[in-house]
Amino acid sequence: MTFQFPTLPDYAFSWRSLQVEPIPFSGERITVGLVLKGHDQALIAARLVPSSRLKRIYGFEMGARIADALSLCVDGADKFYSRQPLTGDWLPPLEGFYLGDLQSSLAENIEDALIVASKSSSSISLAMSLENSEEPARPERSAPEDWRKSIYDAVTGRRGELAEFFERSVTIRGYGLPMKFGFIAGNYAAQFDAVYGEKGIQQALIRAQSKLWQLDRLRDESQLFPLETCELVLKAPAQEAGAESSVFSDFVEELKFEASRRDLAVFATDSAIVAAEHVIERAA
Repeated sequence: MTFQFPTLPDYAFSWRSLQVEPIPFSGERITVGLVLKGHDQALIAARLVPSSRLKRIYGFEMGARIADALSLCVDGADKFYSRQPLTGDWLPPLEGFYLGDLQSSLAENIEDALIVASKSSSSISLAMSLENSEEPARPERSAPEDWRKSIYDAVTGRRGELAEFFERSVTIRGYGLPMKFGFIAGNYAAQFDAVYGEKGIQQALIRAQSKLWQLDRLRDESQLFPLETCELVLKAPAQEAGAESSVFSDFVEELKFEASRRDLAVFATDSAIVAAEHVIERAA
């Protein structure tokens, strides 16, 4: 009898958490971001908590200030550790923010590493994303794939010849395993992601930052792909009046800010037809 065991992850990586102490000298620190580096020196600095959740925890004004400060810290950590190993001690530029201890683990790739590290760095703010709500349960990991299929069907229904440009794998120098991209045609590249309910914003934020990082790395391969536009095509609920709509609006604006730091773009809509028309126009 032959036994087959699952393949163990072999992508080694290390990370350090970014923590905030909202009440000075209280000793109560909450993990709100992290900086991660793989054994291949691939680096991701990411925020783990959306601004809407910070506002809910600390109130609108204080939560907004923490969110803005977190963006500065993530940007600073990204620039510092792009030139230094994670063993180097970086000092956050703002009072009340701290760098966590160095930790290491294994994952399938750097995108999976970001998810593993975020779970290992969980705190009360991350746990809030798992709290019970009245929203119908939906496996968040399937949401991006459902969205991609809807766009694929809408695009190929109008322009069948564009089918070959979906789900393209590209080997990035210094990365090893090929990266899979939602769509690459001509001078345009896109990744797809989706958020269906407020409870899914936390996970969508982490996934989306990983996909923006992938697009950034793809654009670096300019000799192979002279790309003019790299963007995240995001499914988000329609913007209507109300508190929940404000949460999604803040989430989209947050991603647009993260994208702008890398000269990338975010296109958000709740309609696969609108998204398909956008992709067709960009690919023309």
